[in-house]
Amino acid sequence: MLVHVKDIQPADVKIGLRQTRLGFQIRIRWIVFASLILASVMPLIGLYKWMEVSALQKEIAYADENHLTIAKNLSATMDRYANDVASIFELSIRSLEGSYGLELREALDSFDLSFVTVMDENDYVLNEVRATSTTTSPRPPPELMAGLRSQAAADPDKTIFSGILQFDGAPHVFLVRNLSDGKLAFAALKLQYLIALQNTIKFGELGHAMIVDQNGIVIAHPNPEWQATSKDASKLSVVQQMMAGETGVATFYSPPMQADMISGFTFVARTGWGVMVPQPMRELIARAKESEHIAAIIVIVEIAFIILMSWWLANLIATPIMNVAKTAKEVSAGNLDARVAMGSASIKIYEADLLGQNFNWVLSDLQSEQNRLNVALNAAHEGERVKSQFLSVMSHEIRTPMHGLMGILELVENGTLEDGQRNLITIGQKAANNMVCLLDNVLQFVRLEFNAQSGKVSKFKPSELAQGAVDLFQPLAMQKGLSLTTSVSDQLLLGDPQIISQILLNLVGNAVKFTEEGQVHIASELRDGSNGKENRLVLSVTDSGIGIDKDLQPKIFDEFIQVDSELSRTNEGTGLGLAISSRLAQLMKGEITLTSEPYKGSCFQLNIPVTVAEV
Repeated sequence: MLVHVKDIQPADVKIGLRQTRLGFQIRIRWIVFASLILASVMPLIGLYKWMEVSALQKEIAYADENHLTIAKNLSATMDRYANDVASIFELSIRSLEGSYGLELREALDSFDLSFVTVMDENDYVLNEVRATSTTTSPRPPPELMAGLRSQAAADPDKTIFSGILQFDGAPHVFLVRNLSDGKLAFAALKLQYLIALQNTIKFGELGHAMIVDQNGIVIAHPNPEWQATSKDASKLSVVQQMMAGETGVATFYSPPMQADMISGFTFVARTGWGVMVPQPMRELIARAKESEHIAAIIVIVEIAFIILMSWWLANLIATPIMNVAKTAKEVSAGNLDARVAMGSASIKIYEADLLGQNFNWVLSDLQSEQNRLNVALNAAHEGERVKSQFLSVMSHEIRTPMHGLMGILELVENGTLEDGQRNLITIGQKAANNMVCLLDNVLQFVRLEFNAQSGKVSKFKPSELAQGAVDLFQPLAMQKGLSLTTSVSDQLLLGDPQIISQILLNLVGNAVKFTEEGQVHIASELRDGSNGKENRLVLSVTDSGIGIDKDLQPKIFDEFIQVDSELSRTNEGTGLGLAISSRLAQLMKGEITLTSEPYKGSCFQLNIPVTVAEV
């Protein structure tokens, strides 16, 4: 519906003025003056903050690059070490199985391997080689062996590095590998090299490196207690990122150091270990505090200049804006003839002057547009009225002779006729009935245009409405060989049974009309309206008919529309049934939805609010 601009503009502007009067008011002169004065202080604060932030950003950027580089180099070194350890382990296996006659005891010592053992499937030692420094090799407990076998089974063709495990009174990493015939080779890796490697990374006061296994357990850390007890660091966000195989720079809070930290981090591809190089943020901040009090004299000079110029400039800006505000107030009172008075001063603020000119142009356009809107609104109302009157009058006028024609056809049918003549009479009656149905649909559509049809609430049972539709269309369904069934609730409800029945008849009629074989089924669902919601009745009409293409489904509820021109030639109808049904559903604050696939059938659902009636 079109609305007069004059009708809404004054109210909106007056509301805005009332809201302004409720709050604190200050003149634009004082705003400009105070702003310019404050502008002399802001450069000093801004400069100080810029230098502080800039210095800190440079430190952070340097730390990002430096820490990440250290972490990547440390990771690369550990990756090479892991590959070398795996190679020595695999050579030892071949030697123990007789493939090579190598003396590897010193090599095991060089790579911190205590021993390499081959066991059968019953954990019986078949062969073993010890490092030079290892006098005895205690047997791992059964539960540890079970875990190692499980890890080896996950990737039978590869040497697996376990996580940190307590063994022989100290944390170890085990290497395991599945062999043929259920045999298992494993080796205990001491952590001296990794701890020594970690100890080489020191920078700043507290900058260090930390190495964790693939489960977030500490392998090497400056705190010896964390190493000895295999501290679980998996709760740290940066450790979780390393465990996920990520590389980057992160900030986090370290409870042991009670400080915010920045750290480069990465992971070791061969083993899944994590490497991070953290440093307290306070060390970066301490280095960044330099040159914080530069250029204060600039502010002092600016203050002196602004005090002289601010009041004159404030008046120069405020005057044309006040003229616009005065004119806006007149327009809000309904005077669209008001215009902004343009000043004649020798110096003007270009933007303020342009604001007044544009405001005057807007008012002129607004006045012209209001006149056009009024003309268009009147024409639209008149066109709507003429259309509805024409449809109503024509429908009524045509119904009268059509009923007369139907009566004549009935009288003729009751007379003596030959078979061919009787067949023609039947065709004529069918055409006349279709014509009357079309006129009824048009009349109902006109009434719906003005929401003339409203619901009348009464008690009803959905099952009775569904059975009524079945009774009406059962003959046609049987003629086409269709199964027309219903499984609808007999719950007593409050609603408009007349409108619901009409919608149901339209939906079932369409389903039978456009279904050549298979079935049409009517079902129901009563959705509970607990938690302050309304009870909803959902009636579904499902068929195995021709279906509707997804691109055409949005058009199906438009008036005078049949989505397929071929169907319109083989199936009778006005294209108003679904449009009327949709409007009727909306009158009941409900809706009709469609689910369909071509050649697989359709399902129309009527969803309306209802009230459960007391018996």
